[in-house]
Amino acid sequence: MNTSFEINRKNTTTTWLTPPDIIKSLGEFDLDPCTPEFMPWETAKQRYTEKDDGLKMPWHGRVWLNPPYGKLMESFLEKMALHNNGIALTFNRTETRQFEKWVWPYASAVLFKTGRIHFLNNEGAKAGNGSGTGSLFIAYGEENAEILRNSGIKGKFIKL
Repeated sequence: MNTSFEINRKNTTTTWLTPPDIIKSLGEFDLDPCTPEFMPWETAKQRYTEKDDGLKMPWHGRVWLNPPYGKLMESFLEKMALHNNGIALTFNRTETRQFEKWVWPYASAVLFKTGRIHFLNNEGAKAGNGSGTGSLFIAYGEENAEILRNSGIKGKFIKL
């Protein structure tokens, strides 16, 4: 999903959008299964919203995945791992069960982003001082690993 469901303590909204320059640096995507209802910029050719339920819908082509950060994250990472074609953005929490099950055994590469992402609100303005923890990009499939390596996103790239 292009949203982070971590609660901003100064604001009651739970929708934080991935900055468009990050998505653009990763190339064109065929599907975003976690798009908020109001998305001011394109993330993929086809987008599923919460109403569509991206977990139940068929996935195709190259997928951009910024899953809801909560109970559904593991289910989305499972579906991405089994689809094996795309790039996911998650918090840098490599010790979690979802990483043990759906990232380390399936991913082709990861990129630990330098600094924290400043997610945006629905108007495209920065939403606070950045996320509460570091972010990690996960490439599924060799082509996506190369795209991630050459994306220009600052951080430590590791081929798995």
